[in-house]
Amino acid sequence: MICPYCKETIQDGAIKCRYCASFIGAASPVAGDFSWVGGATTVTPEEMRMFAGKNANYYLRHFGTFSIAGVDRFAVTWNWPAALFTFFWMLYRKMYLAAGITFLLWWIPGFNILLHIAAGVVGNYLYYQHVRAKIADLKAAQPPDMALALREIGGVHNWAIPGLLFFLLMTLLIGGLIVGITSAACNIS
Repeated sequence: MICPYCKETIQDGAIKCRYCASFIGAASPVAGDFSWVGGATTVTPEEMRMFAGKNANYYLRHFGTFSIAGVDRFAVTWNWPAALFTFFWMLYRKMYLAAGITFLLWWIPGFNILLHIAAGVVGNYLYYQHVRAKIADLKAAQPPDMALALREIGGVHNWAIPGLLFFLLMTLLIGGLIVGITSAACNIS
């Protein structure tokens, strides 16, 4: 049997892929539809998969814990990229408002570590809410090609990774410059 998500060969009748950890067929915790508030808009797992793009299987596994019988509820999960690279992860996932708020909160002294821990805990849920809201907005606009529209407004920004690397490089350079100036000043005295 071939996994429909990662295309690896798995055991016949498998419930879960051992390579990508996706649930196969009806055994999936997200096999049903996610109904939007009041049932006004239905968002399917396949729409969420198209919207999320990279690592969609990871997110769909967590999204299944946030909706029980069509009712949204928060559940504690952990997202390492959200915890370690909060601002850049949010930009990467096109969550601009959350990224802006995170950027402002990052400057509050002593709040930085709490911000990263909180982002790790609630990152998947924030992304779940973001995905559902964007898909609902898109359905209200009724584009002629829904799949293409989902891929365009969803997915990730690949430029966020080089931006993160540039930020880290500049931090190291500026830190080295400060250490160099400080040690030179100490040697003069």
